[in-house]
Amino acid sequence: MPSDSDDSVSERGKVLTEEELDLTRHDNVSELDDGRYVVSTGSGPTSDEAAEARADAREAHDSVPPVDDPTPEEPEITEMDVNAWLEDHFRSIDAQYGFHATAKFDDGVSRHQVVSNDVVTSFESLLIWYAQHVGGGTPVEDVLGILLAESNVSVRYPVRTLTGLLGRYDLDRGDTIGDLIDAVSDDEGVALSED
Repeated sequence: MPSDSDDSVSERGKVLTEEELDLTRHDNVSELDDGRYVVSTGSGPTSDEAAEARADAREAHDSVPPVDDPTPEEPEITEMDVNAWLEDHFRSIDAQYGFHATAKFDDGVSRHQVVSNDVVTSFESLLIWYAQHVGGGTPVEDVLGILLAESNVSVRYPVRTLTGLLGRYDLDRGDTIGDLIDAVSDDEGVALSED
C-alpha cells in the first residue's frame, strides 16, 4: 500500500493553475488547428515550428487585454408599458370577465388576478381578496359588512335575502319587527342571503 507522505499528498492533491492547463505552453505539444493538438510521447519538443507556434500563441494570449463583460442595460419599463401590456393580455383572454389588481396594504404589496365567465365569481374573488388583506384576522364576512356599513354606498338587497333572514330565525309574516330584533340581538351581525 502506498504511503501518504507529505510529498505524495501534496503532488496528488495539488490544484493545477491556468498556465499548467494551457497545452500550448508545453514543448511536446503542437497545435494542428483551433482546439486540435498533437502530443509527443517523447521528452523533446515536437518541432521548432511547434515551439515557435506555442511562443506566438502565448504572446498573443498574454497581449490580449481582458474584456469587460458589461451586462446589457435593461430597458426601463414605464407605467404606461405595464398598462398597455395588461390591456393586451386581458383582450386576449377567452373569458367574459377578469381583473388584475395590485394594492398596497400597510407595508406590503399584493397582486390578484381572476378571469371567469361568471360575473359574481369575479366580483366575489376581488371582495374576498381585499377583505383578507385589510381585515387583520377578522372574518371576511364581518370585514365586508363593516366596510359596506361605513362606506357612503347604500346597498339594495333583493327581497329574497330578507325572506332568507326571516327563515333562518323561524320568523314569518305574522311576526313583528320586534320579534326580528329579539331573534338577532344575540348575534353580532346578520347575514343577508337567500338561504
